[in-house]
Amino acid sequence: MLALFPSFIVLGSLLVTLFIMLKRAPDRQPGTIVSGIIMTALCFVGGMLVSAMYTRAVGNENADPLIISILVVIGTFCALAIYIKLDKKQKLVRKQDSND
Repeated sequence: MLALFPSFIVLGSLLVTLFIMLKRAPDRQPGTIVSGIIMTALCFVGGMLVSAMYTRAVGNENADPLIISILVVIGTFCALAIYIKLDKKQKLVRKQDSND
């Protein structure tokens, strides 16, 4: 069971990111849900890239799976935070343009 703990951490980060994306969706239309799933996958890829940098630097045989999974979580949530910030900025610009 302890060997599966890093996998559960990675899966949890993916599910939490998906939940946040779907919760932020303005409506529950199929297109919006698919867009949320795609953005979740892209955020997850960002997390995988962060962990890949660590694995590449340390080497595959010296990499600790728990550290790799934590780096996936950090990278995924950082990518999610960047997406949310850019989305808020885009909505603010649209709102200002519609007021003018």
